[in-house]
Amino acid sequence: MNDTMHINDTIVVEIDIDAPPERVFQAWIDPRQRLAWWGDDATYRGTKMESDLRVGGKWRTEGKSTQGKPFSVSGQYTRVEPPTALGFTWNHDWGQSGLPETHVLIELTPTSSGTHVTLTHSGFTSTSERDDHNRGWQRVLGWLHSYLGRPEAGTRD
Repeated sequence: MNDTMHINDTIVVEIDIDAPPERVFQAWIDPRQRLAWWGDDATYRGTKMESDLRVGGKWRTEGKSTQGKPFSVSGQYTRVEPPTALGFTWNHDWGQSGLPETHVLIELTPTSSGTHVTLTHSGFTSTSERDDHNRGWQRVLGWLHSYLGRPEAGTRD
C-alpha cells in the first residue's frame, strides 16, 4: 500500500487512492473533512483546525493524544494548486523543542483508478525526527485512504 524512500533530510511516502484528485484535494483542505479523517481513537484526534488557504496564509490544527495531552501543529501555505499540489511549512509542539521548520508537499496525480498521492516532507535535522515523521505520515495516508473509501466521505450536507 505505502512505498517509502529516505533521501537524507527528506521522506517520501506514496499511496494510490480510489478517488479523483479533486476529492482527495478537498479532503486535505476542508477543515471539517480533515478533522474527520486525520487521527483515530488509538493515537490522537484533532479537535480544531483553522486555515487561510492561500499562498502565505496560515493554518493550525489542535488536538489531544489518547492520554489527553494537548498538541498543535501549524504552518504557512507555500503552494496551493487545486487539485494537484498543496505545500506548507510544518511546526509542531511535541518532542524535542527548538527544531527548525520543515516543509511538506502533497502532489496528486490522476490515475486510471483515482489518484496517486506523493507526500514529500523535507528539512529534518535528525534521523529520529525524520523516522518518527515517516511512520506518522504512513499512518496519516492510511487514514486518508480509509476515509475516502467510504461512500459518504467528502460529501456536503
